[in-house]
Amino acid sequence: MGLANRSTPAFLMALVALWAPPARCADATAAPTVGDFSFIDEIRGGVFYDKHRGENGILVSPEVLSSQLPFYNGSNPFLAAFLKPRLVAGAMVSVECRISYVYTGVNWRVPIYDRLFAEVEFGGALNDSEKGQPGWLGCPVTFRESGGLGFQITSNIDIVGSIEHVSHAGLCGRTNPGLSSFGLRLGYKF
Repeated sequence: MGLANRSTPAFLMALVALWAPPARCADATAAPTVGDFSFIDEIRGGVFYDKHRGENGILVSPEVLSSQLPFYNGSNPFLAAFLKPRLVAGAMVSVECRISYVYTGVNWRVPIYDRLFAEVEFGGALNDSEKGQPGWLGCPVTFRESGGLGFQITSNIDIVGSIEHVSHAGLCGRTNPGLSSFGLRLGYKF
């Protein structure tokens, strides 16, 4: 339906264009930075499964995360996890021409033990569901929440198991079925 079957490549290119700065040859391996802050600190790709009103589907998910926002200068890792969130932007693209969406928000990563960590994300999403069509989410603009557990395989590679939910929290009317997905992402940190 909607974007997923008409223009998924254009949808993904628009997402990349919004986050990608102009490139120069010297920038081929460097992420854009402002001081110690980097807009592209980690990239992830994943596969998710969703269940929405009895319809099941597979989603692929590209995601980009920034470095931590410089709000806290202390050395406590737990305070840093809450006071230094990362920006996140990504997409959930249905491979079966069902509901797809792009999202942005903030990500909090909390160390648990050794290389094990938890993540929480909150932000907004723009979906391609259509009013009057099966799968209508009640509003094209929704909130997005995500929680997950991850494991840092190496200093540059991690894997995260997540559950995500998008809905408009009743702000667009009574129709608010939401969309929940769960899956795995593999990340590479620059």
